[in-house]
Amino acid sequence: MAGIRACLVLAAGMAIGGALVIAHRVSEETGKSLSEAFADVPGEAQRIIEDVKVRAEEAIGRARQAYDQKQADMEAFLGRGGAAE
Repeated sequence: MAGIRACLVLAAGMAIGGALVIAHRVSEETGKSLSEAFADVPGEAQRIIEDVKVRAEEAIGRARQAYDQKQADMEAFLGRGGAAE
Protein backbone atom coordinates (compact mmCIF):
# COMPACT_ATOMS: atom_id res chain seq x y z
CA MET A 1 0.00 0.00 0.00
CA ALA A 2 2.83 2.38 0.80
CA GLY A 3 4.44 1.64 -2.56
CA ILE A 4 1.30 2.62 -4.47
CA ARG A 5 1.00 5.82 -2.46
CA ALA A 6 4.63 6.67 -3.13
CA CYS A 7 4.12 6.11 -6.88
CA LEU A 8 1.05 8.35 -6.88
CA VAL A 9 2.90 11.10 -5.02
CA LEU A 10 5.82 10.79 -7.42
CA ALA A 11 3.53 10.95 -10.47
CA ALA A 12 1.72 13.99 -9.08
CA GLY A 13 5.01 15.69 -8.33
CA MET A 14 6.28 15.00 -11.83
CA ALA A 15 3.08 16.38 -13.37
CA ILE A 16 3.23 19.53 -11.27
CA GLY A 17 6.94 19.97 -11.96
CA GLY A 18 6.40 19.49 -15.69
CA ALA A 19 3.61 22.05 -15.68
CA LEU A 20 5.85 24.51 -13.84
CA VAL A 21 8.69 24.02 -16.33
CA ILE A 22 6.38 24.52 -19.30
CA ALA A 23 4.74 27.58 -17.71
CA HIS A 24 8.14 29.06 -16.95
CA ARG A 25 9.28 28.55 -20.54
CA VAL A 26 6.08 30.10 -21.91
CA SER A 27 6.50 32.98 -19.49
CA GLU A 28 10.08 33.59 -20.64
CA GLU A 29 9.15 33.38 -24.34
CA THR A 30 6.03 35.54 -24.22
CA GLY A 31 6.74 37.90 -21.35
CA LYS A 32 3.57 36.81 -19.56
CA SER A 33 3.53 36.38 -15.83
CA LEU A 34 3.89 32.83 -14.55
CA SER A 35 0.23 32.70 -13.49
CA GLU A 36 -0.89 33.88 -16.96
CA ALA A 37 1.39 31.34 -18.61
CA PHE A 38 -0.38 28.46 -16.83
CA ALA A 39 -3.34 28.97 -19.21
CA ASP A 40 -1.05 28.02 -22.11
CA VAL A 41 0.33 24.85 -20.48
CA PRO A 42 -2.16 22.32 -21.97
CA GLY A 43 -1.67 23.59 -25.54
CA GLU A 44 2.09 23.78 -25.15
CA ALA A 45 2.22 20.28 -23.66
CA GLN A 46 0.20 18.95 -26.59
CA ARG A 47 2.56 20.69 -29.03
CA ILE A 48 5.57 19.17 -27.28
CA ILE A 49 4.02 15.69 -27.43
CA GLU A 50 3.30 16.08 -31.16
CA ASP A 51 6.88 17.23 -31.74
CA VAL A 52 8.21 14.19 -29.87
CA LYS A 53 5.98 11.89 -31.95
CA VAL A 54 7.24 13.41 -35.22
CA ARG A 55 10.87 13.11 -34.12
CA ALA A 56 10.33 9.50 -33.05
CA GLU A 57 8.73 8.63 -36.39
CA GLU A 58 11.67 10.23 -38.24
CA ALA A 59 14.16 8.31 -36.10
CA ILE A 60 12.31 5.05 -36.71
CA GLY A 61 12.34 5.74 -40.45
CA ARG A 62 16.09 6.35 -40.42
CA ALA A 63 16.65 3.20 -38.37
CA ARG A 64 14.60 1.16 -40.83
CA GLN A 65 16.60 2.54 -43.75
CA ALA A 66 19.86 1.69 -42.00
CA TYR A 67 18.57 -1.81 -41.21
CA ASP A 68 17.49 -2.38 -44.82
CA GLN A 69 20.87 -1.18 -46.08
CA LYS A 70 22.71 -3.44 -43.66
CA GLN A 71 20.56 -6.40 -44.71
CA ALA A 72 21.29 -5.69 -48.39
CA ASP A 73 25.02 -5.45 -47.62
CA MET A 74 24.93 -8.77 -45.74
CA GLU A 75 23.02 -10.51 -48.54
CA ALA A 76 25.50 -9.19 -51.10
CA PHE A 77 28.41 -10.36 -48.96
CA LEU A 78 26.92 -13.81 -48.49
CA GLY A 79 26.06 -13.96 -52.20
CA ARG A 80 29.74 -13.61 -52.95
CA GLY A 81 30.44 -16.57 -50.70
CA GLY A 82 31.61 -14.41 -47.84
CA ALA A 83 34.58 -13.07 -49.78
CA ALA A 84 35.68 -9.54 -49.05
CA GLU A 85 35.69 -7.04 -51.90
